Amino acid sequence: MSPIGKNPPNCATPQGRSDVSTSFSHDDPGSVTPTPIGADDVGRRSATVPAIACRGLCKSFRGTQVLFDVNLAVESREVVVIIGPSGSGKSTLLRCLCQLEEIDDGEITFEGTVVIRRQHRRPIARASPREAEAMRGEIGMVFQSFNLFPHLSVLRNVTLAPKRVRRIPDAQLQDLALELLSRVGLAHKAAAYPAHLSGGQQQRVAIARALAMQPRIMLFDEVTSALDPELVGEVLQVMRQLAQDGMTMLIVTHEMDFARQVADRIIFMDAGRIVEEGAPSEIFRAPRHERTRLFLQRMLDRVGTGRDDS
Repeated sequence: MSPIGKNPPNCATPQGRSDVSTSFSHDDPGSVTPTPIGADDVGRRSATVPAIACRGLCKSFRGTQVLFDVNLAVESREVVVIIGPSGSGKSTLLRCLCQLEEIDDGEITFEGTVVIRRQHRRPIARASPREAEAMRGEIGMVFQSFNLFPHLSVLRNVTLAPKRVRRIPDAQLQDLALELLSRVGLAHKAAAYPAHLSGGQQQRVAIARALAMQPRIMLFDEVTSALDPELVGEVLQVMRQLAQDGMTMLIVTHEMDFARQVADRIIFMDAGRIVEEGAPSEIFRAPRHERTRLFLQRMLDRVGTGRDDS
């Protein structure tokens, strides 16, 4: 059996990927060679235990492989931004890390504790249900869609989950919710209902709701993609402030200027693999792989012509 971190048999090469133009077959001399992050690389980057990490992560849907042997580690207080074309597996990776999707093979750890380890689609180590639920509660996630409860006020949307899950007393919870709404600039909307808010305001409420669970890590999945262009800035400003405050963050976005400004590290994904990673200055100024260069050029062209065809 192949050890975790190597290519399991079902992860060796992409199969059935009609929506991706780049091939990663090792038999193709012109193929892109991914730059994975192995355990040795993690050790060189920091002596501390990563806040969240995965090794050899593979995932498929109905026989179509979407993630291939993905290796990733996010350090505490680090801001990592994942970029790449649509369909490259970015959102699926986030959903796997926060246990919304079951992985096929590989390992996920949270602060050094194994969440799940699978080989050949069989679990060989797994956190207990209580441990898994506790670790899930330490990871906040904000999605493309706002998913606010339309029949609840902004304040109740923010307080519902921590009241039921964290059992925070009402008085303390109300103070916490108002503080968080103030941080996202919406304390004056506490009594309003989602239908009376703009898209940008609803997304900021969604961020406050995730923060109300007092997570140690925040995952953001293209949270501005459904917003009108003039509303994007207010959401990105909240995320900038979180980065400045030291929140550990893993962000999927098509906002290249934002990625350049806030990221400690940029990861470029394509066809279900990490193609390369590095500091923003390295990725944006001198990417090593042609596929990365083509993607960034396309994004620059889109911004220059005012088109949004992602």
